[in-house]
Amino acid sequence: MTRNNWFITGVSSGIGRALAATLLERGARVAGTVRRKTDLAAFEALAPGKARGYLLDVADTAATFGIVGAVLDEFGAVDAAVNNAGQSLWGAVEETAIGEARAVFDTNVFGTMVVMQAFLPHFRARGQGLFINLSSGCGLYPVAGCGVYSASKFALEALSEAVANETAVFGVRVMLVEPGAVATRFISHNTAEASLKNDAYAGLTGGGKATMDPWYQDASSAQSVADAILAAAAGDNPPLRLAVGAGMRESAHARFSALAQSFA
Repeated sequence: MTRNNWFITGVSSGIGRALAATLLERGARVAGTVRRKTDLAAFEALAPGKARGYLLDVADTAATFGIVGAVLDEFGAVDAAVNNAGQSLWGAVEETAIGEARAVFDTNVFGTMVVMQAFLPHFRARGQGLFINLSSGCGLYPVAGCGVYSASKFALEALSEAVANETAVFGVRVMLVEPGAVATRFISHNTAEASLKNDAYAGLTGGGKATMDPWYQDASSAQSVADAILAAAAGDNPPLRLAVGAGMRESAHARFSALAQSFA
């Protein structure tokens, strides 16, 4: 199936940027969201006339509905919506303030939910449409020190599968992408540290988010993940789950499990 018009959240860097750039090179039109005004021009410069940037924090429900409406007005139709925007949090659950946890869920879970709600009437009316939701290896197993982030990705997995089951009859498809470690700026730019520091967890989280560096020793490139996504999305029936770099994910899990055991 040919998908010419795309909506992608979080195109300033990483997987979202690689995905958008590849699609634009192939002649597709891409509406991409960024959170900083300085990133708008850089994104649109990738393909003037085909790359359309929007300022958006997906945690803002009203703004998200408004942007989706503007994209549909401008493009006329959208074939695929990619929920790539996300944030993480480093810290034990006991060290995490409830407000910090809510912020992660607002972006990773509710932000994705709102994008899907905004596009579903359009997809249903057309009898087709694809959601590509960026999950994580942490959505398959919970990682010590990333408990809230893991919980948000577990929730995203359930939400996505539910939407897939609810909307298949309308011709709508959902694909969950479950990457292992990816060489992006996610750790430096999108991972905060929990504020309620507790010396009891010094052996686990005391080193700060740099403790996550072992995840990235054998990281996949953002481009390789984008290529895998587009290959899987090319057919009429994309898989519900697309694991990318499973071996690296397993090795990272083993390293974190060893860290947790040594802490205990």
